[in-house]
Amino acid sequence: RDSFLLSFLLSFLLRGSPLHALTYSTTPPPAGGIASSFEGWASSAGIVAPKIRIDDADELRNVIVTADVEEGEVLCVVPRTRCLDLASLAVDPTKAGASPCERLAPTRLWASLDWHERLSVWLLAEARRGRASEICGYIDYLPSPASFEDGLLDWTDAELAELRYPPLAAAVREQRDSIRRLLEALRAGGGADAGSVTLEELSWAQQLVLSRAFASDINKGERGATSGAMGSRAPLPPPPPPKSGFQKAWERSELSTVVATRMPKLPSLDDLKGAIGGEPVNDPSFAMALMPMLDSFNHKSGAVNGCSFDPEANAFVLTAGAPLRRGEEAYISYGDKGNDALLQLFGFVEASNPHDSFLAVGLPEHVAAVARDSFRGGGGEAEVTRRVGLIDSLGLGPSLASAELTARGAPQGTWHALRLLLGSVEEVSGDLARLRGAVSLETEARCWAALRSYCKAARAAMGGARKADLAEARSTACPPRRALALQLRAEKKRLLSELEAALVAVESRSRKAGKPLSTVAMP
Repeated sequence: RDSFLLSFLLSFLLRGSPLHALTYSTTPPPAGGIASSFEGWASSAGIVAPKIRIDDADELRNVIVTADVEEGEVLCVVPRTRCLDLASLAVDPTKAGASPCERLAPTRLWASLDWHERLSVWLLAEARRGRASEICGYIDYLPSPASFEDGLLDWTDAELAELRYPPLAAAVREQRDSIRRLLEALRAGGGADAGSVTLEELSWAQQLVLSRAFASDINKGERGATSGAMGSRAPLPPPPPPKSGFQKAWERSELSTVVATRMPKLPSLDDLKGAIGGEPVNDPSFAMALMPMLDSFNHKSGAVNGCSFDPEANAFVLTAGAPLRRGEEAYISYGDKGNDALLQLFGFVEASNPHDSFLAVGLPEHVAAVARDSFRGGGGEAEVTRRVGLIDSLGLGPSLASAELTARGAPQGTWHALRLLLGSVEEVSGDLARLRGAVSLETEARCWAALRSYCKAARAAMGGARKADLAEARSTACPPRRALALQLRAEKKRLLSELEAALVAVESRSRKAGKPLSTVAMP
């Protein structure tokens, strides 16, 4: 697996008050390795995993099945008391609203933090407690800062430019800025021990949280939830406010000056059906958790092992969704994540990822240029300006500026905007709502052609051939960071090529039928 989360031993910390900065052991791990030591702690902590073991051979961890497992059989049980679970603070009347780490983040500051900031500070507080922490064995097992040396946060601007994909580079810069803002907040309004927190510590905690946290908003007694529904790994932090560092970085990109925030939002309150214990979660920030053992499973899209919460045992339960044979690796799905999120959060790129997307940088400008050529004899620039105004009046501007393309197509709103720009004068002078769907083969063909030419231009901007990217990435002489950049570029090029092929196919079928058969829209 192409992951930067390699296993190094994180020592626990000096005890006493005031708390000290994190220190890391240089002594070798105990006999049997880090995984063996963690499994010993897990067993004593009440974590039950009868038919799996953690394999840390070659410094890459995965979960291996030690005996045949049938569908529906329990793989792992993790007591909630051994998790850092923000939901537990929400439903416990003795803790509701209170900070669990007053010496770092007093309640007033805690209440102002986003979920990932809360978990990061809480994790730091537990790490500094050393052996007094109830999750000390878990903290020993977590990767050290050195393990993140190839993580995107540590890439130089030149290395980020090698991605040839400005949205991801801009998201990384915003993540760096958010960590610095959190450090400033701790120093300005933190508790007695906040002054000793370093940027390195905070970056370490933030990367662990964003790469290992799970959603924990399961209904009381719910069983059989898929990994994607309950145990999906953490979403990216909420988007920054307008004109934040994220957007400024995006504006500096060489491909576009059109700004669109890339980072997905947290679930809305309506999305959070209920907290563990059955009471509604009153804040989406309280629905994330760090879960020892469960976060040792690697990702595979479509993995069917499912998580649920057992209220009687007060524990999270992972159940096999299909038979597993002895010796094979057991996976979970981190959710329907594209390669942008997988690389930024987990440090790897998934080949042929069915959930990957391409943020269409520069699409509005590209299509406007196509439209100008189409209207050269009938108004040209003035006609394009009029149509852009129609798009804005219908609220469809973001459907072009923030369009996320997949190998299957584009969002319906993007097609609507394309028809407004490229439709005939008669079509655009009538009922504009009709253009939500196909109205003529001629207009659809212009839209398909415009999107195909955009895909070609975008692939060219990413440089080189996909096969050459993959060949270099697989070379032993290729540095790890460049290999990751090449893998991402190859996957984006694959997506754009597959979309081009889909557009060619639908046009061919439509012309044979004499009418548009599909808009190649995402479901």
